Amino acid sequence: MDPLSLLRHRASKLGKDPEVYLLEHLSRDVDPGERVEMYLAASRWFWEEGMRLLEAGDVRQASEKLWNAVVQAVKAYAEATGMPHDSHRLIWAAVRRLARDNAEVLTLFAAVEQLHINFYEGHLEKDDVEHLAKKAKHIIEYVEGLLGGRR
Repeated sequence: MDPLSLLRHRASKLGKDPEVYLLEHLSRDVDPGERVEMYLAASRWFWEEGMRLLEAGDVRQASEKLWNAVVQAVKAYAEATGMPHDSHRLIWAAVRRLARDNAEVLTLFAAVEQLHINFYEGHLEKDDVEHLAKKAKHIIEYVEGLLGGRR
């Protein structure tokens, strides 16, 4: 099996996007400042890929990519503030901290989590995903603003 097939196979066994699985491993080899930048760059990539897939009509894949755009932004925030972020529970902890200064973030994140669920359940239609994408963008922009718009 070639390396990309191995990556996809392993990520699939763990229920993860291959890109997320790869990012998890890459993040171990960089210093914290670089990790923040890496997560922000990954957030932008997932966002662009999600919007491309949504435009192409692949609602399920678009949903997961848009969800991951938000998660990567939250990981950037967690990394910048010294919070662990290697589980869904810890991502929620970072979101709760974000919500201390902006309670709307908690509500938006809970709504946007439907994108992740849609990847598995297929319960959302394209219009739903477009609506939730706007909510996702609010979270991403808020986090980028807090982090000084690092690019």
